[in-house]
Amino acid sequence: MLALALTLPGGCRPPAEPRPPDIVLITVESLRADHVGTYGYDRDTTPALDALAGEGIVFERAYAVTSWTLPAHASILTGLYPAAHRVVAYNHRLDDSYDTVAEILRDAGYQTAAFVSGPFLQTHHNLSQGFEVYDQSASNPGGNQAAHSDVTNAEIERLVERFLTEGRDPARPLFLFVYLWDPHYDYIPPAPWDSAFVPAFAEPIDLEGYEVRDVVTGQTSGEQLAYVISQYDGEIAATDALLGRLFARLRETASWDDTLMAVTSDHGEEFFEHGTKGHRNNLYEESVRIPMIVKPPGWSDPIRDSRLVSQIDLFPTILEAAGISPAHHHHGRSLLAPADDSTRPLFYELKTEWVARDRATGEQGILSDLWLAVRDGDHKLVLERNENRVELFDLSDDPAEQVPLGPGFRPRIAELDRRIAEYLETMQADGDRWERSPPVSLSPGQEDRLRSLGYLGPADND
Repeated sequence: MLALALTLPGGCRPPAEPRPPDIVLITVESLRADHVGTYGYDRDTTPALDALAGEGIVFERAYAVTSWTLPAHASILTGLYPAAHRVVAYNHRLDDSYDTVAEILRDAGYQTAAFVSGPFLQTHHNLSQGFEVYDQSASNPGGNQAAHSDVTNAEIERLVERFLTEGRDPARPLFLFVYLWDPHYDYIPPAPWDSAFVPAFAEPIDLEGYEVRDVVTGQTSGEQLAYVISQYDGEIAATDALLGRLFARLRETASWDDTLMAVTSDHGEEFFEHGTKGHRNNLYEESVRIPMIVKPPGWSDPIRDSRLVSQIDLFPTILEAAGISPAHHHHGRSLLAPADDSTRPLFYELKTEWVARDRATGEQGILSDLWLAVRDGDHKLVLERNENRVELFDLSDDPAEQVPLGPGFRPRIAELDRRIAEYLETMQADGDRWERSPPVSLSPGQEDRLRSLGYLGPADND
């Protein structure tokens, strides 16, 4: 078939269709919002992110859907809550029947590339679907060694630079996804960030095996905990320095002004605010409040947006920026849509599992717990199954969630409890739209790696 070149009167060609914008999505592991400068932190941990905030939108009340990596990223890439995408345990896999944002963009002509680190974005979990380039080589630099000693930023930077130099197809718009692992414990930042935030009164301690050793507990002294937090901040600053170099590299391209840049985190991090450390323990604010900074195409004026937003909102945001009608079922709202007066609740969920041994019989089995939460306005209801926890907080008066509201709020508790029940029912129906993948089979080395991070618990845990 011959292709006909249309011309307008006078020999002029019709104007070319505008090129879709490039899209860059970056997630930073374990980065809680209140350790980012533009969110009010008093340490200079994030100058690069703060500079990006100066030319984009800072979503002041952004939240993760859970408090650990795998289900959070599945929600980011599908726009679905965890109970619908059903990737909620360490050995779960996103089924091929789901549509990821990478698949939709690839089918629309985008070049799709991802560079990831950390164990939960490896290809056996199938979050890679839709990416033409999916490089996970930085996620396991030392074989199956304990993952918290991995240092991946430098390798991720090298891989992304090589792709931009040698692998980029300039004829197509780009969707680039980068996941940065290094702020995950153990907190052992490289120099000079290992000493950048250590207060004079802090007491240095060995942070190797942070999650599984008892060197840091709820009884740890304030001087030692100050050192722990200084090292966490050092990891953040080292990662922000990488982001600064990446932003500078992208600014060299002609498409920077017309690129959608979105930077967020998968979840927060705990330092005993509610008795535990790390993450994947609960759904309190330190675990689920995250930074979210978005620079839309053609945008230059800084704005602070106080809407309640969620990770599930990135899916329709990216598609709207690409000019794609989000016909695929999802639970989010585009962050580029004008703010309206309507409010919506945000939901959170966390299923935890760990290996345990029956002391009497010696048999091993899986123990589990389930946390659920909903935020509606300033009220947040937190439920936890094993201890029958029912806590309602007013985050306007108690942002640290230290004092649950009393018996006078039982009607409000009942109302939000009904919303959670309705949410679970809706998510069950939504999940039935797709197939469910069988669990992935992890090698002994992969299980050891997760156990060393505290995700499985010790093999001989009683």
